Amino acid sequence: MNVYPNYSRVQRLRSARGLTQAELAEKLDMPASVFSRVLSGQLSVNDVDARRLADILECRPDLLSRPTSDPLHTRPWLRAYADAPKKTVEQYLADTLLASECFDELRLKRLPERLPAFTGDLNDDNEIDEFATAVREAADVDPVQAVPNVTRAAERLGCLVLPMDNELGKHLGMSLFVDGTPVIRVSRPSGDGSLPGDRQRFTLAHELGHVTLHASCSPPETANQARAIEKQAHRFASSFLLPGDSFLSDLDAVGGRVTLSSLARLKERWGVAIKAMVIRLQQLQRIDMDQARSLYKQISSRGWNKDEPVEVGNERAVWLGKALSQRFPGEDPVAQAAERTGIRRSYFESWSAWEPAANATVIQFEPRSSGPASRPLNSGSVSHL
Repeated sequence: MNVYPNYSRVQRLRSARGLTQAELAEKLDMPASVFSRVLSGQLSVNDVDARRLADILECRPDLLSRPTSDPLHTRPWLRAYADAPKKTVEQYLADTLLASECFDELRLKRLPERLPAFTGDLNDDNEIDEFATAVREAADVDPVQAVPNVTRAAERLGCLVLPMDNELGKHLGMSLFVDGTPVIRVSRPSGDGSLPGDRQRFTLAHELGHVTLHASCSPPETANQARAIEKQAHRFASSFLLPGDSFLSDLDAVGGRVTLSSLARLKERWGVAIKAMVIRLQQLQRIDMDQARSLYKQISSRGWNKDEPVEVGNERAVWLGKALSQRFPGEDPVAQAAERTGIRRSYFESWSAWEPAANATVIQFEPRSSGPASRPLNSGSVSHL
């Protein structure tokens, strides 16, 4: 029986697999002009070619003819498109739309969206700081303590958090809205430790800044616009992770002097990179530009730009695994989800796998006791949604 593949279906699947149309035609041993006519509906493919196409796209042959959903979605808020390969951006955009489509088809129970709406002046740093405090409260984060798990906080706010296999140029994350749902993609850790937990946590907070501060804004079209929204998201992330009064109180508790030694102790408490703390201390006017420059030089001379002391564990999202288990109680819910949707389990595994190795752990932050806490973080249990 001949099959007429659905153009939008094939295009979404091949983009999600990181293939161009020409690359897909080459894998099929089919002239690009012929394959173009197949996708336009002018030609059909036989059962053998349909199975080959489905194997490449990792789906069942019957899915090729099925129409796709057409969700409303924003473009990612990326700092500079020239900095992020267009093909990779399109891959993760298509993959995100495919994931959303599958989750809707499976009727997975979504978390309610609780993102506060920013109505202030994006050019006012103090208003962004105050808004970050409101977002912490909405995410059930203690107002004076470190955020135990930024990923879980984002999920409690109703964000769909999915991993990425690689970086987008210099970007470790991207965010967008799909049918009103805020979606955050962040690079999963690699086996070589190139994505430390503190960078992952800041990336999550930065993207959370985009979906809260810039929900009604279009992606940047000029370099100046890009710099402005990046600065705003950075300010939000800094304030979300390091609330001013509490952070400065902890600095005073370790002696009050801003040194690399004191910042390393604070990193144990807050799970934030030392360089990011230097920036925050400038924002809070605790240090000036000259002192910041001196600290940056010391960081560089010690080789800390790529390998800071104090290891912070990576985080993982939990909603998808829980939702699949609730939808398909029993053995292997991923296999059942794949059977229902017609795509292979490799898709669902890529949307839920966060560890580079089976023994990866997540740091649990110690709660503050009667006085300012500066104790080290412990690996082990994590807070639940």
